[in-house]
Amino acid sequence: MKRFYQWSSIRSLSMATVIGLALIGGNVHAQTGSAGNTISVNGTISSITGSDMSVMANSGPIVVKLGGNTIIRGEVPVKFSDISSGMYVGATAEKQPDGIFRASRLHIFSEDQRGTGEGHRPLGSAPQSGSTMTNANVETVEDVAVQNVKGRMLTLKYKGGEIKVLVPADTPVVKRVVGDNRLLTPGSVVSASGPRAEDGSIVASQITVRASAQ
Repeated sequence: MKRFYQWSSIRSLSMATVIGLALIGGNVHAQTGSAGNTISVNGTISSITGSDMSVMANSGPIVVKLGGNTIIRGEVPVKFSDISSGMYVGATAEKQPDGIFRASRLHIFSEDQRGTGEGHRPLGSAPQSGSTMTNANVETVEDVAVQNVKGRMLTLKYKGGEIKVLVPADTPVVKRVVGDNRLLTPGSVVSASGPRAEDGSIVASQITVRASAQ
């Protein structure tokens, strides 16, 4: 059943803006404490030498070390129609005047990542922008029309609450899939996380290679 919603205004973020927001503000986020705590870094691979990968973050270069247990994932585009209930997703979105959130990007987690970062929060790299990140389970999916915008309305449920997110038909949608180190090439945009070593490098427990802007 198609539903119709009215907003006083609709704003959207371009894919380039979303990637820019994701890489603003230090790009290295650490828990308090000394070496050994898990941290994450977002940036672009500048070089790879053996098992060492140099990643250029906004705060400067950092070495990411690969090991035998490092899980490497890629992001592949999926059809808009493939969004379905039961998926565990991450939605970058902005709240509209009527309380509904409009997505600028949606990624579908691989099943082994279900529960990762569950919740709803301001986008950590740019909280002043009004953008939010919601990692949650897709409870329902409805085809809708908002003024002249066609899309799918997702009810995203997480521990402690739920929100409705409109995903317009032109929203970039990607799915994370397990891959190998062949995905790691200079120029690729990546997110890596793992404990910090004594020399300041990250010993990666997992690396995600981001899909290119569409």
